[in-house]
Amino acid sequence: MLSAKRLKKIQLLKTKKGRLKEKLFLIEGKRSIENYIFQSNIVKDIVISDTEIKYNKPIIDLCIQKKIELITVPNKIISKLSDTKTPSGLIGICKIITPEKIDLNAKRWLYLHKIKDPGNMGTLLRTAAWFNIKNIALSVDSADPFNNKVVRSAMGAHTYINIYQKIDVVTFIKKGYLLIGADQNGKSQLEDTEYTKKIMLCLGSEAEGFDKSFKNNLDRLISIKKIGQGESLNVAIAGSILMNEISIKLLKNLPLPYAISTIGYFVSIPVFCDAAFVILSNINKTLAKKTKTSF
Repeated sequence: MLSAKRLKKIQLLKTKKGRLKEKLFLIEGKRSIENYIFQSNIVKDIVISDTEIKYNKPIIDLCIQKKIELITVPNKIISKLSDTKTPSGLIGICKIITPEKIDLNAKRWLYLHKIKDPGNMGTLLRTAAWFNIKNIALSVDSADPFNNKVVRSAMGAHTYINIYQKIDVVTFIKKGYLLIGADQNGKSQLEDTEYTKKIMLCLGSEAEGFDKSFKNNLDRLISIKKIGQGESLNVAIAGSILMNEISIKLLKNLPLPYAISTIGYFVSIPVFCDAAFVILSNINKTLAKKTKTSF
């Protein structure tokens, strides 16, 4: 039974203020909830509609096994908690885990500078997790990474990555990081970058890019070579291509058996169709050079 007071508290998790106060956020859907339960220990409670219980025995069994509270409610309550037009009947309540210390020994970081669109934010988090970039720093005036739309777009990335909010990039400059900024007018290409230093890939806001003061902190401005038509790339697509390029650079330095085994992860990449061709083409070229064959 869900009391009116508790219902109101859960509803407030749909707002940034509520999430900050309770240190909780919401996830929705069977696939998402199962993923969070298997990959982490942050799922606190699950709210399920009374009509969905008979279809979700595996979820119920997981709740018993993991000692997660299962709350049964009528469909109309689920509609109040859901952020979608067609609620799935399953809502998860998760703990927001704030990392205690910034890992300044990590070789790769992603810095999101005033990325305000939740869909783009979520896609970038998802891609970072895919390419094993575990540490993400957000500037002030960025989208809330626990916003419902961000969480949906991230597809479970929150169980894998560390998110640091309101971070000043100067922290990383002092620790010897090479700051690379993506800009369509950048004069360098990522393939020209040396990997002898710790690297932070910086992506700017969709509408304005980097402001002047932030740009002054960057060691290098890079661009993605255009071979067709178009004004610019969406920041999520551009960021995904660049994260792939960084991974390819690292792949070139790996022993051949490991490089070949790694391709098994990449070929099923679920990022998004617009970037998939670019990503897979580059991987093919790298492995072709290593094996002296053609793909």
